[in-house]
Amino acid sequence: MEPAVDISQLQACGHAVAGHAGTMQDPDGNLFIKPCTNQELDFYQAVYDKAKEEEAVEEELENKFLADGLNPEDIDARIDDWRDLNPDATKWRDLKSIMPEFMGSLNLSGSADLAVSELVAAVVGDTGDAAKDKEQAAKLIDKQEQEQEASETIPEEWVPTNGGKISTDKAIVLGNSSVGYKHPNILDLKLGKVLYAPGAPEKKKLKMDKLSAATTHAKYGFRIAGMKTFRGSTDESKLNEEEYMVYDKEYGRTLVNNDTLVNDIAKFLFNERAGIDRPLAKAVCRAISHEVERIETILSRIGVTMFSASLLIVVEGDGKALRTAIKQHNTLAEALDAGEPSTVKLENRVDSGIALQDEDDEEDELGYPPTWSVNLIDFAHASFLKDDSGNITTEPDSNFMDGIRSIKEIFAELGRLWGGKFPKSSSSDQNPKSTSTAIFALTALQSYANVAAMSIPGLGQIPSQTTTASARTITLRPAWEYRFETESGTTLTIKLSNGVAEKDGIELAPRTPYTFANIKSKITTWHGCELDIEGATASESVAEYATLVDNPGNALLNLHARLSEMRDSAARERKHGPRILITGPADVGKTTVTRTLASYATKQGSQPLIVNCDPEEGILTLPGTLSAAVFATVMDPEATDGWGSTPTSGPSSVPVKLPIVQYYGQRNAEDEPQFYRELVARLADTASGRMQEDADVKASGVIIDSIDLVAKGGEGYDILAHIVDEFSVNVIVVLGSAEMNDALSKRFGTQQTGVGEPIHVVSLDKSDGAGPRSNMLMERNREAVIKEYFFGDARRTLSPQIQQVDFGSLVIYKLQDGGRLVREQPSSVMQHWTLAIMHASTRDTPETIRAAGVMGYVYVSDVDEERRKVKMLAPVSGRLGDRPMVWGRWPEPYINLLG
Repeated sequence: MEPAVDISQLQACGHAVAGHAGTMQDPDGNLFIKPCTNQELDFYQAVYDKAKEEEAVEEELENKFLADGLNPEDIDARIDDWRDLNPDATKWRDLKSIMPEFMGSLNLSGSADLAVSELVAAVVGDTGDAAKDKEQAAKLIDKQEQEQEASETIPEEWVPTNGGKISTDKAIVLGNSSVGYKHPNILDLKLGKVLYAPGAPEKKKLKMDKLSAATTHAKYGFRIAGMKTFRGSTDESKLNEEEYMVYDKEYGRTLVNNDTLVNDIAKFLFNERAGIDRPLAKAVCRAISHEVERIETILSRIGVTMFSASLLIVVEGDGKALRTAIKQHNTLAEALDAGEPSTVKLENRVDSGIALQDEDDEEDELGYPPTWSVNLIDFAHASFLKDDSGNITTEPDSNFMDGIRSIKEIFAELGRLWGGKFPKSSSSDQNPKSTSTAIFALTALQSYANVAAMSIPGLGQIPSQTTTASARTITLRPAWEYRFETESGTTLTIKLSNGVAEKDGIELAPRTPYTFANIKSKITTWHGCELDIEGATASESVAEYATLVDNPGNALLNLHARLSEMRDSAARERKHGPRILITGPADVGKTTVTRTLASYATKQGSQPLIVNCDPEEGILTLPGTLSAAVFATVMDPEATDGWGSTPTSGPSSVPVKLPIVQYYGQRNAEDEPQFYRELVARLADTASGRMQEDADVKASGVIIDSIDLVAKGGEGYDILAHIVDEFSVNVIVVLGSAEMNDALSKRFGTQQTGVGEPIHVVSLDKSDGAGPRSNMLMERNREAVIKEYFFGDARRTLSPQIQQVDFGSLVIYKLQDGGRLVREQPSSVMQHWTLAIMHASTRDTPETIRAAGVMGYVYVSDVDEERRKVKMLAPVSGRLGDRPMVWGRWPEPYINLLG
């Protein structure tokens, strides 16, 4: 134990940016001590106790497996399997991981002895009597209050006020979140639309409601409670002695509004004076967005309510130190991946793309500095929601969750597509070379060569730019389109050098190179733009329109506007938002329209549920499936499928999506219509459950990419009617066929949904650029999707594992005529096929397995019938054979996946 430190040696915390006065730290700065209430102590203790209970359960399992004679690797695998079957097995440890480290408490109650918890006995000594210690602490708090105004340097536009004392004799001792940083930037974001707990006095309610309405709380569910940035101003007179720009709590109350919020948060990181240029700042913003998304996921499983809690974000504010720290962390991650050094024993955990240790202190011993962190703090008004039986529920209070979602989205925007401006009204720190309204664009991370090796999201596997003789610049006038189809085996790079443009509704970031392969698509501008293009194409053209109305995309904008009104009405009335189905003949651009409507919706803050009912092409998964996913964040225009990526062990340039996947194994819905209908019903039930759980998703509605129809009817129309019925579709968009529009209008024009809504049939012209895609292009696209699933892409390289498995350890079913599954022994015919790993048991019936969801895929690279061995490519290491696999008929074999 370290030598005891007298309480008189405690110091005012130098990095507190918001909240009450009285925050202290030990001389080394490792501990953060603040006045607190019993409710906050109880909350910490409850979380830690429940996390210990989870550990005890797993320890008991480990002892049982050890007694059974299993080796450590098998024990780990069994524990992983157990966690898969029990999703809540780690939820309290997960919650603990996003809170500050709880070290204990101290009691300044004036008793004969100073009551100090065991964990902090090394911090507060027992010299002197308790009254003296209490008096010293009180003097420290008073001193801090008196010096607070003098120590804070802020713009002249507002005058800071001092935080009030908490009336308590309790203090909580936590790990200091800012320890280890050279120059930490600190941002405190106060969460909630309602800022008072139940039972608060009416006077306080009125005051807090007024504060919420007057700040960003009402719209975004949070406000800036305090912020400090290293060298955060070009005017040195506005920096304090430690070269910090300090924004106290009045800044977020008086100067920040809904229109300036994104710009004001950008000041936290976009700071070239401190060595953090825009590409690096964008990368960290992406990483923070990923971590906030993880926090959102963790909290979504626990019934908790919090009033005036905060997200505390700490980032290394010195650009040089930040780059060094990231490189050191990545060196450690590479060593772990390679199994070196053997003396460093860390638990492999992916934390937004940075490999970090879990509980041990080896990393600290190696001297690796921190890069950034996000913690949930301030639990003075936190408690658990319980049902009638006294059990903690599984859904949190939406009051503070709205703020977390907003923070996630804002950092995602800053990290990907944002180009902003600093309005004069909210910035006291203009670059003297810029005007107050000058729009600046954030340079692409992909072009930031100096940090190409860093593996936080967007900072790894960055492709080198190529210079070819085909480089050219294309100027587009408003409503024009640049259409292109990539050449086989080549890539096309497009960079927006001026103006505003979009791909499938996804706005392109200025001066950011976007790389495309195996695609036929277009870039649209509604305001005019210039595009810098490099690379060969199979075809390219510019579509010119005299006016905005002449472009068929204008009708899509009008449809989006109407859908937005329906979503707003649904949100106000707490009803279901629009359920839209896109249909039409083959090759009229149905998926593009689906993606465009989804992108427009997410840009306005909606969270639509996107459903793919076309098994020929997958959304966020491989072909041969039906899938659904909530889209609450930006899509990835460079992704092979144009939608984005699912969770992997590697970083992602945009927030990942979590699809629900049902395996069909056929190319067309008509190939096995009865089972197709069953899967649609199952997917619709899941979608309905998701919307009941989330009011935002419910109000945002559903967008369905449906099957191709043929002009003369047939079974496709009956299948389409089944989709309409199962999803209670109330808007059918018919693309590119007046004949189909007439047929569907007659069929559905007089019908209503299950809740009595009329079904609207809307006809839209297809884009002039939509047309037949060659079989070769379609095959290349399918193969690219499969390759990306296993190996990633140029921006995110993944490392799949080849495993050799005995015939007898595999349970494989083959899809037969009539949709039956028949147990199949591995054979050479199976080579080069992709098999679906089902979320079922090997002991389940074929019918149960067929209806189960998809866990993942493996690729059969080789079958040795003599030795009875199968070589399989899997996305992660681990045992194969614990789950049944299904060998379908679509997608077809990929002969050259492994070259």
